[in-house]
Amino acid sequence: MSYEFLVLALLFLVPGALMWLARPDLRWLMGRVALASLPFAATEWLFYPEYWTPRFLFDLAERIGFGIEDVLFVVGLGAFSSTAYAVAFRRTVVSKGGTSRHGWRAIGAIVLMLAVAGLLNAVGVPILYAAVAAMVSCAVGALVVRPDLVLPSLWGAGLSGVIYLGLCLVFELLVPGVFERTWRPSILLRGRFLGVPLDELLYGIGSGLAATVFPAWAFRLEFTPLQRPDSNRVAAGR
Repeated sequence: MSYEFLVLALLFLVPGALMWLARPDLRWLMGRVALASLPFAATEWLFYPEYWTPRFLFDLAERIGFGIEDVLFVVGLGAFSSTAYAVAFRRTVVSKGGTSRHGWRAIGAIVLMLAVAGLLNAVGVPILYAAVAAMVSCAVGALVVRPDLVLPSLWGAGLSGVIYLGLCLVFELLVPGVFERTWRPSILLRGRFLGVPLDELLYGIGSGLAATVFPAWAFRLEFTPLQRPDSNRVAAGR
């Protein structure tokens, strides 16, 4: 199949779409995270072709540094990784109150993660590991001030890793041999799990950790037990 990344990106939209349909109370959170994920789509030029070499629609990666696939991928990843914990454990998100400027907190978190990843990459850390290190280190910083998010973040990381693995296995079934053809040999984690590069699973786990912590920190949210499907709409930021 010619456009492997497009297939992968479309697959990554499926879990979030199912969660969107099943959990109306989490749609506000998914929308905010999807919007916050968009700047990360523009970082593809750091991954291509150092980390992998897929073909992009209209050769956009060669022309502008990222493609339509990147946008679909980060939106899908953000949607399911930010809500995996809440869906699995029947939790919803409610506002903790406060007068903080939530938008600026979210922007600050995005800028900080991009800056840390860029700095690590500039000093020689391969981009995938730089990205994971940035997500994990910044998430740990947020957990210092929000220790109530430690357990949700760990579960979010693990659940996102499992979903990520499942999607990659379906991807391999749809496009046999894609990981051997398209991914560069790993620099540090040379092994594979069920044929999926460990690098990819590491990225999925790191994304789940960050996506669980940062929205709750930035928008001052907390996870609470889900009572009734129609009574848990989040009012934060409105």
